[in-house]
Amino acid sequence: MKKIFFLLLTALMVNGQWSMVNGQTMAIHTDALTLLATPDEVGEMMFSGTMLSIGDTVIDVTTIDSLSYSAEDFDPYTVKVSYSGTQSRVSMPLALADSVQVEQDGAYVNIISAKQGGTELTYSLSGTTADGTFRQEGSYKCTVQLNGVSITSQRGAAMHIKNGKRIDIEAVEGTVNNFVDHADTLHDACVHIKGHPEFFGSGTINITGNGKHAFKSGEYTKLKKTAGTINILAAPNDGMHVNQYFKMNGGKLTIADKVMGDGIQAECNSDSTKEYNGYMFINGGAIDITIKGDSCEGLKCDSLLCIGGGTQNVTCSGKFSKCISAGTDVAIYNLLSSPVVTLVNTGTYAVVGAKNKKSVCLKADGSFYFHTGTVSLTADEDLKGKSAAIAGDYVYVRDAGTIKASPAMDVDGALRSRRSEADIIAFEATKGLVLPTASTDEE
Repeated sequence: MKKIFFLLLTALMVNGQWSMVNGQTMAIHTDALTLLATPDEVGEMMFSGTMLSIGDTVIDVTTIDSLSYSAEDFDPYTVKVSYSGTQSRVSMPLALADSVQVEQDGAYVNIISAKQGGTELTYSLSGTTADGTFRQEGSYKCTVQLNGVSITSQRGAAMHIKNGKRIDIEAVEGTVNNFVDHADTLHDACVHIKGHPEFFGSGTINITGNGKHAFKSGEYTKLKKTAGTINILAAPNDGMHVNQYFKMNGGKLTIADKVMGDGIQAECNSDSTKEYNGYMFINGGAIDITIKGDSCEGLKCDSLLCIGGGTQNVTCSGKFSKCISAGTDVAIYNLLSSPVVTLVNTGTYAVVGAKNKKSVCLKADGSFYFHTGTVSLTADEDLKGKSAAIAGDYVYVRDAGTIKASPAMDVDGALRSRRSEADIIAFEATKGLVLPTASTDEE
């Protein structure tokens, strides 16, 4: 068969060059890789022995399985990965062959990009595999497009982006995308992104963690206003574990009760110069978290927690658990919309060493600033639960919103009220707290 194909290629030559048959795109198919060439590229193809030269790319003709032609153009900056069972096929422009290396082992795909600038690449994933993964390595920003893909890995993470730059994650409209990792603990998360991912697109993403975390990022994570639905279905540890900061401006995020660690954790990056280190910003969209683990938090951050809009429902039931836990202050105000926060904790207390640790709806190691919104804090008083444990001050704009707390909030600092928005902002400024403005959250 290879010999017949070799003779066919020779017959297509005209005066030492290749002639293009009808069609705008020629696809060169090897075992699991397809290279797409334009008419101009085809016109420059040269043949020497068994080697085919197309510009700077040289292909051994004996590795080619077939050629096909299409009247459709292709995106010169998109690499497509299609999964089917235990196999995969990667399709990419021929012009990228010198800068993009593809490694395939059945449905286990690793794409290494040497691109350092210019137009960023898009990796479009589709199809289904119960024994595969997607990995990408590089040092330049890119987009991962989820176009109806389901990946279950038997060797670790289902998706691992070893790229420290901005990574756009697009869930294509109308698609459902599933990721399930292996149960070993040698990897950090089912979906692990070294850099700073930004989610958008109205599709659905389902993540099931079996090893450690369901999702982890090495730097900040953003859910844009255009984000769709993200369902964290299970994890032995955290649902979303984020370094630097977490920001949500839109979308719907659900953390199911099969997550055994924290719902969303934003911890300080080891680089202390990073902006918003350990912060959490929730400005829009809808969050629904149910946590059953002991000593676990629904929303946890090492520093400031700002809620500037959206709807947040967090329910905890584990011993000495916390619906919200902030390393410094908590501020609830109107940035993109008036927030609606509902925290329910039915967890009991536990004696740990010489301390009696209690379950809490809202815990702030600093102060609690309330501008506006609707907040409900409900703990089980019979089990010695707390609605709120505030180490600093509780400062609020009088009559600007509603807080219902059962039992009453526990505040260590002097309880203060302010008559106007300007008063509370001025007071916050004396504490060094400057809240983000709407102009900083347009995305």
